[in-house]
This record gives sequence, C-alpha cells and structure tokens, in this order.
Amino acid sequence: MKILFFVFCFQVISFAQNGTEIYLLEIQKTSDGFNIQNPVNISNRTGYDNQPSFHPTKSLIYFSSQTNSQTDIYAYNYNSKKLTQITNTEDSEYSPTVTPDKDFFSCIVQRKSNGDQDLVKFSIKNPEKSEIILESQKTGKVGYHAWSPDNKLITFVLGEPNTLQLFENKSKSGNILGKNIGRSLHYLPHKKAFSFVEKEGETWKVKLLDPENQTISVYTAALPTSEQYNAWDKNGILFGTKNEGLYFFEEKTNSWKELTLPPNLPKNKISRLAIKNQYLVLVINE
Repeated sequence: MKILFFVFCFQVISFAQNGTEIYLLEIQKTSDGFNIQNPVNISNRTGYDNQPSFHPTKSLIYFSSQTNSQTDIYAYNYNSKKLTQITNTEDSEYSPTVTPDKDFFSCIVQRKSNGDQDLVKFSIKNPEKSEIILESQKTGKVGYHAWSPDNKLITFVLGEPNTLQLFENKSKSGNILGKNIGRSLHYLPHKKAFSFVEKEGETWKVKLLDPENQTISVYTAALPTSEQYNAWDKNGILFGTKNEGLYFFEEKTNSWKELTLPPNLPKNKISRLAIKNQYLVLVINE
C-alpha cells in the first residue's frame, strides 16, 4: 500500500493506492519510433516504489520506497545490479534528484511530526549529513522540483492552486510563474529551459520556461486524458504515459504516437518515467 503525500489547506490527506514496481528497460531509436525491450524489475517488492531518477554520470537510479510507515531513498546500480538503501530516517523522503554539483541529492522530506514538506539535500558520500534548502513553513509545501546546471530551481508548491515557483541563486523567496501545474518538472539542456505542464481551462499544455528572462512559451498540447507524467531524452524527444501505454511526441506531425512495449512487461497502469541514454525506467502498478 503506498501513501501519496499531497497536502492541502494545512492538513495532510493521504490517498491509498495500489503498490507500484519500477522497471528498467532498454530503448533504441528506430526509423519510425523506438524499440523497447529487456524489462527488469529493479524494486521487486510489494508496496510503494516510485519517483525514479537517474544519476547524470553514474550507473545509478534513485527512487523512493516505503518501508514500514515511512519512505526512504534507495539506489539501484544497473551495472552491478545491486540495490542499496540510502536514507533511513523517521521522516519520509520523495523525489530524489542529483544536484548540479553532483555532491548531493535533493528530495522532498515530509515531516512525521507535522506533515511539513521541506526540500532537503543529502550528501551522496555520507547521506547522514543533510541540509534544508527550502523550509515549507516559509516557502509553502514543496511537492516536486527540478534543477538547472547553474543552480536555478523550480518547484511545485502545493496550494489552491498548485503553483510553479522559480528560486534563483539560493534565494529563499520564489517567483510564482505558473498556476494549476502538473507534477512533471524537467530541465532541458538543448533548450536551456525548464519544462512543465499547466492546465488552461479543460486542457493541458506542455510549456517551456526560460529562467534567464522568466518568459514562458507553449511547446505543445499535452497528452490528452492522461495524468501528465512526462520525460525527455537526450535528443529532446518528449515522452508521456497514459493508462497502460507509453507515447512520444513527434514534432514533424505535431502529434503523440503510442509505442509498442515488450510482451513480458506487465500490462498495468504506467505512471512516472525517466530516460537516460539507452535506458528507460517505468513505474507500473502491481
């Protein structure tokens, strides 16, 4: 049983959902799409395993996993096939993301004592050492985040509505640049911009934020009737999940195209995803 940690109106509301597993696959570009094969269950346990992210230079996948009543961060080495527990605290850690200096990983820490959701960084060499980056009592409760190489930071701050906020150069005060946003936040080196999804009326748009001048442009219409989880590969191709399917966006046709998944991959609902070079990670319901 997994606990999703959205907080509204200063009250913690937990949503019980099915357990999830994390699968590592190989992905290769073809003339008309992508070839996806060789799925491996890297979490392989009952319960909540979610929010995977790749280390940018090492063969590691970080993710959040529920053990007992709280979640901790784990790392899977896809070369050695070794799984290691990284954090072991009384609080719950979510959304591990390697910081631009690669000395730390940042994550959302939900406090057991009061439900606050702070952004905290842990030393990769010694995870017992940590430091608060954003304190939710001052900035609002943080749900998700993403970094640029020069330490600019965007966050999904929970509220009515949920807002996109940009923090610059260790500033403790964010600029609100979007409202009614989704949970997928990314930095795109090829565009020197952050991507996010934002709801306009009844439709969702994938948008790009230039952090230098704080201008926002629409990239494309988001994948319809989905939960708006997406990721980008190194070539700037956008991927998204919907129900049991994986899709990618073709700029030349301005449309989403479904991909064929391996027959030995469980045909259950897919949510979060991450991509690095020839590797693809999918979160799939148990």
